[in-house]
Amino acid sequence: MIAVVVSRRDQASTRIGRHLLGLLDWNREADDLYRCESRDLVAFFIPDTHLYHDHVDRELRQRGYDPAAVVFVSRHASESGRRTLSVHPVGNYGSADFGGRAGTLVPSAPLLMSQALRYLRDEARELPYTVCYEVTHHGPYLETPAMFIEVGSTSREWSDDRACSLIAAIIARLEDSGEDVVAVGLGGGHYAPRFTDVTLGENVAFGHMIPRYHFQTLYRSLVHQAVEATPGSQAVYIHGDEAARFLPWFAEKGLAVVQ
Repeated sequence: MIAVVVSRRDQASTRIGRHLLGLLDWNREADDLYRCESRDLVAFFIPDTHLYHDHVDRELRQRGYDPAAVVFVSRHASESGRRTLSVHPVGNYGSADFGGRAGTLVPSAPLLMSQALRYLRDEARELPYTVCYEVTHHGPYLETPAMFIEVGSTSREWSDDRACSLIAAIIARLEDSGEDVVAVGLGGGHYAPRFTDVTLGENVAFGHMIPRYHFQTLYRSLVHQAVEATPGSQAVYIHGDEAARFLPWFAEKGLAVVQ
């Protein structure tokens, strides 16, 4: 089962959720919960923002639903105003300024993320958006594999029905399976252009991605955590020469190096 979490305080999230409910046959289980048995999906509408709603998986299990993965649908905001359709893993390499726990990574969903990224690339060709990964950042905290899928980066995009309906249609098609080689990404910037290109051009799915701006505070146990929180990880894909100094820590976890 995949749980889709919709925030009623997020303009884009509620728009995506509304489109999703219009696409499939849903049973209304409660005012905030819908079940689609044919796709093994639940849609959970929360009253607060995603970033600070910890333990959503535990909350669903207490209500009788046991998700194998959680997908948060959300707006993306940036000072640049860049028009993006993006996916990313959850957690914090440093402080928990925007939810979650400091120095703590949530299990990632690499196969779901790579599948969503490719669907976005294929289906959004006519739309004025950049399709990309973002590296691991922000909350909430949970213990089930999770990902965000977002539209950004201003209110213009958050209210774009074309983009929001596209994301809803992609979620309705997601399957938590695939034949990709699963990797941890090391290096590059926030929008992970190299890792995005690799996934779109090769059979590689990234879980946690560590950008170079966290290199100064990166430590051994956090690298090990990134590997452990990337289910099925087989390799570390490095971008940039300065990333090489961390490779012994990845070798300790048995990962092959791809450059």
